[in-house]
This record gives sequence, structure tokens and C-alpha cells, in this order.
Amino acid sequence: MSTTGATKAYDQAYFDKWYRHPRHRVKSAAELARQAAFVLRTAEFVLGRPVRTVLDVGCGEGQWRAALRRHRPSVHYDGVDPSAYAVARYGARRRLQLGGIESLDTLALRDEYDLVICCGMLNYLDAAALTRGVAQVARRTGGVAYLELFAREDAFEGDTDWPAPKPAQWYRDLMHEAGLLAIGMQCYVTQAARDRVSALEHLETSA
Repeated sequence: MSTTGATKAYDQAYFDKWYRHPRHRVKSAAELARQAAFVLRTAEFVLGRPVRTVLDVGCGEGQWRAALRRHRPSVHYDGVDPSAYAVARYGARRRLQLGGIESLDTLALRDEYDLVICCGMLNYLDAAALTRGVAQVARRTGGVAYLELFAREDAFEGDTDWPAPKPAQWYRDLMHEAGLLAIGMQCYVTQAARDRVSALEHLETSA
């Protein structure tokens, strides 16, 4: 969704267009519901218990909060986004803080979360910011991180005013350097938690 230091205006008009306009919106409510259910269940499979804490980085207006709480009404949700509009309007009700992926270490957040979500925002970052940000995400990941990223080889649509995507291998190397192990479908665990998933689910390439 949005990033620290971005020049794009993440105001109400932006969210109205990409989240609510029937022709431009990135995904419908039903699509978000399916995505949230999948991510939640994947994290719970890895953890072996219900998800209790969620950090949503680049959360926008915090739409994931309601989608997750339909399944886990008591889940603790923290959202972080650099949109002054979104935080001013929804911050108190939806637990949103003003900030970005590079400022996680400076915010009032938990040390670890069962589930960390970065959905629809990582491609807006340049290479240096992405590298710094993913390292901070890894430090907060106590269960599963869902990191939605599109590589040069992918087809994508929506708001694609991004830096040119890197090849998939570049992102694989980045995750490995940050201490994150790919387990498929854009989900990751930390290298320290690799024994939570079977060897065949380790999708990293050989050195």
C-alpha cells in the first residue's frame, strides 16, 4: 500500500479509488475475506494454535482487521501506515499508528507477533528501503510473515506506479539475508523457526 517517504498522496481520494471504486479497486470484499482466511489458517497451522497477535504493515485503513476478527474476534491487531488521512480517521478505532516499514523499531509495538502482514505495499519501496524494512519485519515475526511481492517475471494490475520490480531471485536472496525462510504462497518463517515446517516446505534455493 504505502511507504515511508513516499511522494504519492495516500489521501481519501486514493483509498476511494483503489479500495472502493467498482472499476479500479484492487480486490473485492470477498477476495479480501478469502485472502485473510488463507493467511490466518496458514499461520495457525505453522504455530499449532490460534493466532493471537497481528502486525499489519502498510495497513492503509486497516481493512484486514475486520477480515481477521471475523475468525478470531479477540485477536490483538496493530496497524502501521504512513497515511496521515487513514490514521487520523481510523487510528483510534482500529489501532493504527503513523509510520512505515522502516520505522517499526521506533514505534510502540510488541517485540513479536504471531502473524505479520505486508500486503500491497512492498513493491512501492526502492531496493534500499525494502532491504531495511524486511529486516525489521523479520525481527517482529514470531510465527508467519505474509509478504506480498511481485517480481519482474509476474503479471500484475492495479496501482502499479512502482519502481521497476527486481527478478524473483533478487527477492529470494533478500529474504534469505533477512533470516526469512519461504514456505510458499508468499508466506515466510524465520530461520530460527524452520523446524516448524517440513523440509519439503523449505523453498529456498541451494547456495
